[in-house]
Amino acid sequence: MQKKVVTIGNSAGITISPTELRALGVTPGDILEVTVRAGVLEARAVSRYEDAPMAELMAVINAARTRA
Repeated sequence: MQKKVVTIGNSAGITISPTELRALGVTPGDILEVTVRAGVLEARAVSRYEDAPMAELMAVINAARTRA
């Protein structure tokens, strides 16, 4: 699929369709890890808990248990 690079303020970007967002498992406002390897742009969803300390993770788990 071809995409056109567009100007966004002083930056540039491409648009991502709702279908493509769902395939990535992201919504507007989520964080993506973006890398370029051998001329290929790669984007992957970053879990909001990826770098969270263990205490925060346990608090999230315990809160989910009490809601069930």
